[in-house]
Amino acid sequence: MNVSADTISRWQEAFRGTMLELVGFTIVSASRELVVAEVPYRDDLRQVTGLFHAGVVLTLADSAATTLANLHLQASADEFDPARFPLTVQLSANFIRNRATSRLVAESVPVHVGRRTIVVRTDVRDAEDASSPL
Repeated sequence: MNVSADTISRWQEAFRGTMLELVGFTIVSASRELVVAEVPYRDDLRQVTGLFHAGVVLTLADSAATTLANLHLQASADEFDPARFPLTVQLSANFIRNRATSRLVAESVPVHVGRRTIVVRTDVRDAEDASSPL
């Protein structure tokens, strides 16, 4: 089940006034099997050396994973019940490298979908070098 562009647009509207809007989080495509999202590079999202701040990278990864988990918990992609919104229980990250790039792309996939928990793997990559994770 792929989420329609209209539904993704409504989600993006819901992000207004939140941290997701602040960092420029955008969902490119979404399904229960794969969520692709991105964040553009801006000077205000960098650390002092000019590279993406790790907090931005983690925000992108967590938000893409949450989007995927939410698709498994809600009655449908078009409905939203705040009581069914997923809570991050654990978030761990391995940073391999960092860059100042045009944008970061995250891809989230389900690893385990259980009755009470879902485990999601998210890889964040430089959009200009999709073969190498950050």
